[in-house]
Amino acid sequence: MEMMMLNPELFSITQSKEMGLWPPSDIVAHGIWPYIKRLKESNLVVLDVGIMKGENAVYLLEKDTEKKIKTIYGIISFEKAKEEEFKYCDELLKRNVEGLDRVSTNYNNEPAHVVCIHANSDLDSNLEKYYTAVKSGGIFCGNEHHLSRVKVALSNFRRQNKIGTPIMVSNDCWLWIKR
Repeated sequence: MEMMMLNPELFSITQSKEMGLWPPSDIVAHGIWPYIKRLKESNLVVLDVGIMKGENAVYLLEKDTEKKIKTIYGIISFEKAKEEEFKYCDELLKRNVEGLDRVSTNYNNEPAHVVCIHANSDLDSNLEKYYTAVKSGGIFCGNEHHLSRVKVALSNFRRQNKIGTPIMVSNDCWLWIKR
């Protein structure tokens, strides 16, 4: 009898937990949660650009036992080359965030305390588009800092926008505090 190969990329969060694969190691939340906890404000607004299956949002809400986060807005955004590859994410996103009233995909241009840009999103465009959404003193961040294309995109963006605040790297996530 042949064993069917299972693809963890197709698992819901519930299935990932059942299989002992939760939380995934490559989500932005691993690196930024300690910094979010240090923000003095409450009723935080988080913008999750490239939300995919909602893993980042769910993990942040699981960690947020003090309920500092008011809303996580998820923006679905993929590189055109990866759009076909991530077709399945829409259904998983709906399943994963069902019943979570602090997660919404209806972003209303509200200023955010934290903006997460996922590496699989349209990175160059999203860096430009969503940097203005971050409040002064807020966190601008993303994942997969080890990828050369991420480092190049960040370097170009920071140079063009004359951003001198140092980049910190935590669990392969890049971040800086917007001044």
